[in-house]
Amino acid sequence: MTPYSQNGLICFTLLYTSMPQLYYFCNLMTQQDFSQILSRLFSDAASQHGQEYPDGGADAWGLTGASYLGFALCGLSQAQLRNVQYRARDLFGPVILDCRWYDDLTAKCFTGSDSIDVLLPGSDGTACHATLSVSLFLEMLDFCREG
Repeated sequence: MTPYSQNGLICFTLLYTSMPQLYYFCNLMTQQDFSQILSRLFSDAASQHGQEYPDGGADAWGLTGASYLGFALCGLSQAQLRNVQYRARDLFGPVILDCRWYDDLTAKCFTGSDSIDVLLPGSDGTACHATLSVSLFLEMLDFCREG
């Protein structure tokens, strides 16, 4: 992996593959993208239960979850989604996520509301504003668990 900096954000590109979602990730400067939020949620949930992701693993699975939502809400292609999913699994192993943690993750993410506005990866490396429901959030968690 090769680090580079853009507007103060350090980004990593994989040398052997092109992932449009990385461009999406590195070009968001004004609003936090949802993959970063998911990354923290996954990492915190794992550590609260005595488990730990390898370096970059929580970020990769956060991007996978955001890509699933981008597929559902923003026109991200199934091929792009599967590419991100397979790379996350191949490079970092399975997501560390237990379905018994869903209520806690949902509460932390939605803080009592039925939906939230999120920034997701869209087609061709673009960013997409969307409204995320609790039911789609839970569906995304299931998708990540299925790996």
